[in-house]
Amino acid sequence: MHNDPPPPLLIGIIAFILLVVFLRKSAPYEPEEVRRKELAALARKLKLEFNPKNDFKLAERFLFLTWLKRGDVRYAYNVMHGYHLDYLVTIFDYTFSAGKCSYYWSAFVLEMKTNFPDTIISHESLESRFAEELGMPHIAFESAEFTRTFLVRSADKKFAFDVCHPRMMEYLLANKDLTVEIRGGYVAVLFEDWLRPEKIEANLSRLIEIRKLLPHYLFTKT
Repeated sequence: MHNDPPPPLLIGIIAFILLVVFLRKSAPYEPEEVRRKELAALARKLKLEFNPKNDFKLAERFLFLTWLKRGDVRYAYNVMHGYHLDYLVTIFDYTFSAGKCSYYWSAFVLEMKTNFPDTIISHESLESRFAEELGMPHIAFESAEFTRTFLVRSADKKFAFDVCHPRMMEYLLANKDLTVEIRGGYVAVLFEDWLRPEKIEANLSRLIEIRKLLPHYLFTKT
């Protein structure tokens, strides 16, 4: 039985297919591109609008948040926005430059129809030490553990005590990684890290839980 050799065209097609497969497998891994696709998919799941582009206007809009008011060049990106469980929320990556260094944060912000006093619940840091030097000492609470763990500063001491009631303190002590800021009509939780797709739903739930823990009577006063 005589077997003819495969024609050159067929050999070329097979070689091309093998080359494409090889290049796909050996292509460099782009973690940021993968993260962005996962964020877009999560936004669709949560029924939130998603914009991956750099947004300088949004960064300026939330510049009132103390932890974001730093650096020379600031912008938000990977922005999710819309209603979740009847709350209007905005979630975004945030970066700013200071000298030759770039810093990456992420923010979860919930809008409220209020005008609450400026209040920050944070941890010991360069910013907190600087604030104390400017005459903004933190507030001591009856819970020694809470006072050791969190630094609370507020333009209204009574409001700070209203916010940090026993259930709120218990919740924050169970979630010690949180930095919480209340400014006028917003409550935010912030992280010194970019958005992690696998953590977004949990962090969004924690933001909403903090909102729910704010006493109802505070909203009837505004």
